Amino acid sequence: MRVDDISESPILSLIDRIFEQRRRGATILGLHIGEPDFDTPAGIRAAAARAMDEGLTHYGPAQGMLDLREAIAERLHRLHAIPVTAGDVVVMPGKLAIYASLLSATDPGDEVLLPDPTYLFEQPVQLAGARPVYFPLREDFSFDPKALKEAITPRSRALILTSPSNPTGRLLSRDEVRAALSIARDHDLTVLSDETYESLVYEGPHVAPASLPEGAGRVVTIGSFSKMFAMTGWRAGYAVAPPTLRGRLVKVVEHTLTCIPPFIQRACLWGLQNSEPDVIRFREEFRHRRDELFDLLQSIPGLELVRPAGAFYMFPRYDLPMSSVDFCNQVLDEEQLALVPGVSFGPHGEGHFRISFTAPMASLQEGARRLRHFLEHHHAR
Repeated sequence: MRVDDISESPILSLIDRIFEQRRRGATILGLHIGEPDFDTPAGIRAAAARAMDEGLTHYGPAQGMLDLREAIAERLHRLHAIPVTAGDVVVMPGKLAIYASLLSATDPGDEVLLPDPTYLFEQPVQLAGARPVYFPLREDFSFDPKALKEAITPRSRALILTSPSNPTGRLLSRDEVRAALSIARDHDLTVLSDETYESLVYEGPHVAPASLPEGAGRVVTIGSFSKMFAMTGWRAGYAVAPPTLRGRLVKVVEHTLTCIPPFIQRACLWGLQNSEPDVIRFREEFRHRRDELFDLLQSIPGLELVRPAGAFYMFPRYDLPMSSVDFCNQVLDEEQLALVPGVSFGPHGEGHFRISFTAPMASLQEGARRLRHFLEHHHAR
């Protein structure tokens, strides 16, 4: 069975161990979580409640409610210069948008090109029946056109880009995006652009591939309300796709979700119309945490790290002779600190770990203290 062939991520076994230790009474400091620690803004919650009271608890259109699609299109055009109309937008959870896009752009046995390291795209690629093919990024996590070209074969059908990146926080420059799109055009690749963290950019502009002429007709833009409005549990996002792929995405929604609950869509609409101050507040708090945590980690002997330009992760390299799975397991056992093994994000993630700054500053300071203690102890052996 196809599902049986899907590779398991080290993250899952780590989370199981965290739950088990907490069940036994251990106090685990969790800096592994990839979600904001803020509450969903009160206005968004109230909008969902009003919508339920108004009867928006039944089926809605599979593509999404028109007023929400119009608001998404307006935001993407205004902020990121993407030439989009409401008809181009399909409302669905961001993770489903990734899978649905892969299912719509590939046939069984096709290859999908993934930057290394990157988010957990390997498993949805396999679930869609395709084969993940990694190409390495440079040491500073910048895009390497030569590495991408060397990974392309006659079976290559799609390229995934993510900016800002999970786990590195790297932001693709305009030149990097253009280079990637040029290669995609030369080899007739569909580009899946995961822009989940586009509202969390601290330096430099966010360059949306679909905004550039080179991306015309071949880019699927994937977005999410999870990080923008601290709505991870609501499972709301969207995809913007060229006509042929868009029709396929709607089919996937029709025959899986049917639709995102209309009261959730109404809450997302209220957020787009009213919650920009919350978006700014979240971004500035994460910027402050990033600056503080970067300084703390940079001062720890045995760690090397690149300053992230977006998202809410850092991806340090450590200098101990152990795998990233062993490193994170030992940090969990010895320091009760939860981090994510770098190898979860691709072969070139080995020797790294991901740490999230989605916790109050006091927790980040304590996490840095525990990391320092762990590294000093192991270097002294």
